[in-house]
Parts: sequence; C-alpha cells; structure tokens
Amino acid sequence: MPMTIGVPRETFAGEKRVATVPEVAGKLVKLGFEVCVETGAGAAANFSDEAYQAAGARIAGSAAELYAASDMIFKVRAPTPDEIALIRPGSTLIGFIW
Repeated sequence: MPMTIGVPRETFAGEKRVATVPEVAGKLVKLGFEVCVETGAGAAANFSDEAYQAAGARIAGSAAELYAASDMIFKVRAPTPDEIALIRPGSTLIGFIW
C-alpha cells in the first residue's frame, strides 16, 4: 500500500501559501505516493481542487478526513493544537516554514 501524503488547508490568519502545488503533487503521485489534499487548501494561492485532481491527488472533504488518511502531513506553518490532536499516531509532520 502506498504512503499517503496529506496537504491540509493552512489555518494561520492571512496565510495564502499551500505546502504542495498541483505540479509537485503530480510528481509525488508518479513516484508512487498517494496525495490527499484538503478541499480548498490551494484556493488562496490560486490552485483549485480540480487542478490537484487533474494531477492525480484525491480531495478530502475535511481536515479530520485528511489527517485520518495521511501517513505524512505537509504544512507551511506549525500545526495548531487542534491540528496536532488530529494527527494519528505514527504519522510524520513535515513543516516547511515555522
């Protein structure tokens, strides 16, 4: 079973970045990963859910669904306490800018 990389919507006020763009999501899929993106995660950066789907990613309807399905979480900002509570045991968090 492939490892699933989850890309949640950033919740920090004013944050417009997303941890993975559709082009990179597509490359990760080609490498054998499953990529799951929370609905609306790329909207503030002008990346639609449809662009992620076209790249091969699956769209999760909620943060809870995304975190439950992910082996690795890609985030731009440090997770909030609420997000930390959603990370399932054994998952890895990869943050890019803290």
